[in-house]
Amino acid sequence: MMGVFGMQTLDQSKSYYRRLTALDVITFMMVIVCLFFTKGYLISLLLIAVYPISHSKVLVSETRTNSDKIWVRKMDWDYYRKNHQIGLLSQYSSQVTSHIDQVNL
Repeated sequence: MMGVFGMQTLDQSKSYYRRLTALDVITFMMVIVCLFFTKGYLISLLLIAVYPISHSKVLVSETRTNSDKIWVRKMDWDYYRKNHQIGLLSQYSSQVTSHIDQVNL
């Protein structure tokens, strides 16, 4: 078993989504706050441009209820997103898509 800080790999047959971290929330708040200052939009633009590429790992969870959070390499997550056609914004969605069979009455 890997330690708490060990990297794990993604099972391509399972559904995952990206979890928000405290750093994500703080950065988003900084972007908003900087917009209120003179020329703060430049800092906001810089944060928006640099933040997404500054990660080496991301926090993800399976979409099932009560799943554990795991840290994976960002390049593995990007590969998973590409293979599963998950968009930049929809990667944070934890909703599970279920297939409902139509019943003829």
